[in-house]
Amino acid sequence: MNCLICTTSFSESLSWQRLFFLKQQEVICEKCKRKFEKAKDKEHEKDWIGTVYEGALDSLTSIYDYNEWMKQVYQQYKFQHDVELAKIFVEDFRVLQQENELIVPIPLHEEKLKERTFPQVDQLLIEAKVPFTHVLRKTTNSTQVNKSKKERMESEINFKVSTCVQNQSILLVDDLYTTGTTLRHAAFVLKQAGAQNVRAITLIRA
Repeated sequence: MNCLICTTSFSESLSWQRLFFLKQQEVICEKCKRKFEKAKDKEHEKDWIGTVYEGALDSLTSIYDYNEWMKQVYQQYKFQHDVELAKIFVEDFRVLQQENELIVPIPLHEEKLKERTFPQVDQLLIEAKVPFTHVLRKTTNSTQVNKSKKERMESEINFKVSTCVQNQSILLVDDLYTTGTTLRHAAFVLKQAGAQNVRAITLIRA
């Protein structure tokens, strides 16, 4: 088969996990796979202490570091609309099948969805066969791109809760964590609507 990233032909080595369908078929070669770096644990709350968003997000997990290789793959996935690349991360998100929380992807605004052609966060979960529910609606088509850290942190909330979340434990899923503004805004409105606990997982952390 051919690697989804570099298109090089490669052969997958068999394992007992593959034989019993416990692991999906490999879609990228070993050379490309080794270029991804696991994210290191970092403090995520420090910048938000003393703001109204302090404590909105109960915990954060990120899977990969935003190294140069990931930037290239991410750009191809998100902005060149290469939907197939979501298959690379199936095993990373597959563990969420065992979660008891309500899994909620960060949504795109309707106009942004038309531009992007597919919801990139949803697609990661779809490929991993993880059930999810949309309980958030994005109210404006604003973007955090090209904003400074200060501007991002001071931006207005543009999420509304569209479904009852009273006493729910929620796991937010997003693709990229930079300042954490998006996730904190989402967590804040969810808790205002009665959610009991809100944690998050992201594919990448910058």
